[in-house]
Amino acid sequence: MGWARVADLDVLGAPFQRAAFGSGAFLRVVNWHNTPDARRGDLRAQLSGYLDHYHPVQPDDLDRFFETGRWLLDRPGFIPAFYDGYRNNVTVAAPVCEELGISAWFFPPTGLLDVPPEDQRAYATAHDVTLLPEEPHAPWWMTWDDLAQIGRRHVVAAHTATHAAARDITTPEDVEREIRQPVRQLTQLTGRVPPAFAFLYGTPPMRGTLAGDAVLACGVRYATTNTAYLRIAD
Repeated sequence: MGWARVADLDVLGAPFQRAAFGSGAFLRVVNWHNTPDARRGDLRAQLSGYLDHYHPVQPDDLDRFFETGRWLLDRPGFIPAFYDGYRNNVTVAAPVCEELGISAWFFPPTGLLDVPPEDQRAYATAHDVTLLPEEPHAPWWMTWDDLAQIGRRHVVAAHTATHAAARDITTPEDVEREIRQPVRQLTQLTGRVPPAFAFLYGTPPMRGTLAGDAVLACGVRYATTNTAYLRIAD
């Protein structure tokens, strides 16, 4: 994964990526979703392996790079990103990261945190959220109190309210529910505007679309896509 400004999406092709990898000037973002307790050892081994070769990156590191044009870390960057607000991110992922001295990035769809346990399976089916067979009983998602605790040591970023794709945000009501309200809620919870925003499927915020323009205007500094962290606000 690379970095770029939203106006420079054309640089994210194969030549750009080859040059970045060749020089070591790249940012590696690794995404996890469910982190069940049965895989705790695997997660720890994966994260430890990345630490051998990469430096964990915080929003300030990205800000400094875009402001100065200089990469001041001694290794390529690494962002461990945990998606979809699973409870096992609280009980497994966050503690493992903390044991290793990593401040990770968490992307919870905020609406999931308000779903009562008895309604969570139906909600997951309706909103393309995976539940694991080895975790048959609710609750499957973290609470707002859990997220507040995570926010004390980790980065909390926005991932819509209902696990929505950009293509499905087509009305002002959709924009309010999926973009503006989650950003407000996370800002209120953590005391700072979330540094990044991600749509389902990792599509970038495209100018001239209702969803894209709303993300570009919401004060978030980075958009997370499947190929890059895009700087979208100064």
